[in-house]
Amino acid sequence: MQWPGGTASFIGREAEMAALTRHAMAGDGGLTLLTGEAGSGKSRLLAELGDRAEAAGLRVLRGRAVPGSGAFRPLAEALVRAAPPALARDERLAPFRSVLAWMLPAWPAGAAPSAHLVDPALVLGEAILELLEVVRSGSRCLVLLDDLHWADEDTLAALQYIAPALGDVPVRIIGAARSDERRPDGLAHLLTRREASHIAVPRMERTELAVLARVCAGDVLSPDLESYLVDAAGGLPLLLEELIAHLLGTGALAGGPGGWRAVRDLAGTVPPGFAEIVHHKAALLAREHREVIVVAALLGQDIRWELLPAATATGRALVAASIRAGAESGLLTVDAAGTPRWRHALTREAVLTRLSAPERADLAATVVDRLDGAGAVEREPALLADLHARAGRPHRAAELLRRQAADHVRAGALAAAADILERAVVLAAGDTGLAVAVRVDHVRALTLTARIDDAVAGGDQELRRAPEPGRSDLAAALADACLAAERFDDAQRYLREIADPAGPRALCLAAQLTLGRGDPRTAAELADRAAAAAERTDQPDLLCASLEVVGRARRRSDPRRAGEALRSALRTAEEHGLAPRRIRALSELGVEDLFEAGDGAALRQAEALAVEAGMLGTALGLALQQTALAASTEGIVDAAARAQRCADRATRLRLDGMRGHALMWVARGRVFADRRDEAGAILDDALRLSVSPVHIHAARHQLAGLDAWLDDDTDGAVAGLGRAVGTLRGAPGANATPIWGEWALLATIADPADGRAREELRSSDVGVQVINRAAQQLADAVAAHHAGDADLAARFLADGRALLVRTPFHRALFESFLTTADGLVDPIATLNSALAWLATTDEVRMVRRCRVLLRRAGGAVPRPARDRGPVPVHLRARGVTGREFEVLGLVAEGLDNPGIAQRLHLSRRTVETHVGRLLAKTGERSRGTLSHWLAPRPD
Repeated sequence: MQWPGGTASFIGREAEMAALTRHAMAGDGGLTLLTGEAGSGKSRLLAELGDRAEAAGLRVLRGRAVPGSGAFRPLAEALVRAAPPALARDERLAPFRSVLAWMLPAWPAGAAPSAHLVDPALVLGEAILELLEVVRSGSRCLVLLDDLHWADEDTLAALQYIAPALGDVPVRIIGAARSDERRPDGLAHLLTRREASHIAVPRMERTELAVLARVCAGDVLSPDLESYLVDAAGGLPLLLEELIAHLLGTGALAGGPGGWRAVRDLAGTVPPGFAEIVHHKAALLAREHREVIVVAALLGQDIRWELLPAATATGRALVAASIRAGAESGLLTVDAAGTPRWRHALTREAVLTRLSAPERADLAATVVDRLDGAGAVEREPALLADLHARAGRPHRAAELLRRQAADHVRAGALAAAADILERAVVLAAGDTGLAVAVRVDHVRALTLTARIDDAVAGGDQELRRAPEPGRSDLAAALADACLAAERFDDAQRYLREIADPAGPRALCLAAQLTLGRGDPRTAAELADRAAAAAERTDQPDLLCASLEVVGRARRRSDPRRAGEALRSALRTAEEHGLAPRRIRALSELGVEDLFEAGDGAALRQAEALAVEAGMLGTALGLALQQTALAASTEGIVDAAARAQRCADRATRLRLDGMRGHALMWVARGRVFADRRDEAGAILDDALRLSVSPVHIHAARHQLAGLDAWLDDDTDGAVAGLGRAVGTLRGAPGANATPIWGEWALLATIADPADGRAREELRSSDVGVQVINRAAQQLADAVAAHHAGDADLAARFLADGRALLVRTPFHRALFESFLTTADGLVDPIATLNSALAWLATTDEVRMVRRCRVLLRRAGGAVPRPARDRGPVPVHLRARGVTGREFEVLGLVAEGLDNPGIAQRLHLSRRTVETHVGRLLAKTGERSRGTLSHWLAPRPD
């Protein structure tokens, strides 16, 4: 595809324009950053690129950042015109409707954003990626974002998240930023990203500026005039254009046969700097118009024309006339839609330099009082806070910044909220009560963005001088921060600072601390007391939090009471509209599905709600729980594929602990997929990332044991699984993993007379997990068979198998264990049954192990190629192969052997052999009764 008018170029910017064109038209997506000094022409390049791209048929979205405009401003401006509210009905955007409504105000609001978000800017990143896919409608898309040096950190964090994901999406984001201003941390990080390309716009050479000057003037320039213009511009084309326009507009130049020449000494009559040009333009305005323009500059980079009548105490007509005068003077521009803008960001800054510091403070006080009186504080807390600060009223500014930060937290812009509160902390100094309240908010915002060290450093300093009641609030916030990072000793220290240790807040935090330290019994008692106190004092949020701890703490010891507590938390959350607490309760209730091998409906519902509310961290935790469920219902190898997707998302969300947990499942999959040489390094990564290494250590021992079993080493298997259980004994608060059942069953098979493993399983509370209960029954069957009690063994065997009906992987694994228990089960029928299910999975080593055991038992082992046919499980359990199933189907159709041979291109003798094997495997006496085996049957 070629650009229309491809021969056109920017004088002195041909190389930059060509580079931008290549990036915009590249086949892949990505992020490009354009940097240069103010006035170097970045915005002009972006505008021209956008026009050319639209003419070439690309979808172009444009946005820009402005100072102090709040979170996500450039992204919102780019997307708002391309994403009308009607687009919210698109099914692909269903999970992200509420998230996008934070940024696109016209969209229908959904669930309230959560107080448990990990980093909502990244949540928004996921939503933006999906929205861009919908908006582009199959074509290439170009997103142009100007003035990113003013972008908020949440916008930059979202771009950091989006950048690596654009490689496979035909969307190119091109952002421009000044190189001569202090860069936000997020922008500096973006410039170092491998996924981001960088194009620098340098100052122009003198020869290029001379050519540009002649083009701007439209004629030849005298040598003295050309030299003056080139020197005055200093390599910046914007200043050159402004200077020429100023000289032409003031009559300082005259044309003639030899081109333009100066009619007076320019050094004395024409300002050498851009600010002086702007001052001169402003001075030419009528006084009433100039006053409106100065107030407009004070109100920010956007022309807040709707606020100007109140801010200037004038009428709308005068404001409109002033904007028109500003545009005619060249200070402002008005686009096709009638929206006024500053001609350049430098223009607004230059207007403000006309005022001395006392003049600015006096004007700010006057303007903010007018806006306060007009009720603007509800709509514009950030603007009024800035004006109060300029006017020398820091405490009022701090209060408004608290309000603005609260809005940002509700909108998911946590990084922006933390930055706003950091400024509010400084402004609140001198008012002790306000300073503590601001610091509490700051600690909570930093905690939500996982900046625990910063939260503790600032909060701890404030705590030393904080009076009550703010002291207890701050101590609770600091304790909560330390619990989030599992810094239990620090959390304990802050808990001691809470004035009412018997209050629901202190009790709930103490319960969380005790559970984190591995004492679920005491944690449950504390949480019970916290719940009772929260109910008495009508604090529903604390009640839900306390009941959640009760549910988690009693999950193994008393699953009934745990379920009751979690269901009570769910009801309370629903009654009081506490969406995050409702999702948390559903998440914890979903663990019952995991323990009882349910259908996962509760987990899926909770995950969908978490995504809708923007709680991607919670949603990822729920996806990991579904991975654990899938391990028993779909197989370890298939579950590992799910886990890898979870690990990838955890990487994007920067959730190291969850990535470590996901990698544990990935490693398990590698062992069972016959790629065990990769498992060790994966577990090393998991251990480095995990906040709970006990699970990784246990998984490493478990995999060593199962690897030994798959290699026909029963003693090594028992030893490895025993070490895994030994690791878990020291973590009574850990989930009731099936490792216990695997170890107890295999240890009993290895030595039926040694009942220690079996009895430890029986006395443990890990029986809350159905697989462990099944293993208990099967181990008892092995022991009863060894003792010669065939009837008791048969009952235990039937009960154990019944418990495994919804966990086919563990059913196949345990059945393969049982075939090595001398005489308890028919090994051929049992292994055929296991292979019947395994043949539908990618469990390479399990299939291989069962085939070895089947061959050892004297059973016929079908060739692997034959196992790929769509044979029903009940027939596979009888050893029926894919080819035999084809023959059975044709027998049921009424074909005789010659007809079957002709249909399948086989010899008659081969067909006769297949029919004979079908009769033998099914126990039928004639081919006429074979057809009823085609009827569907339960597994």
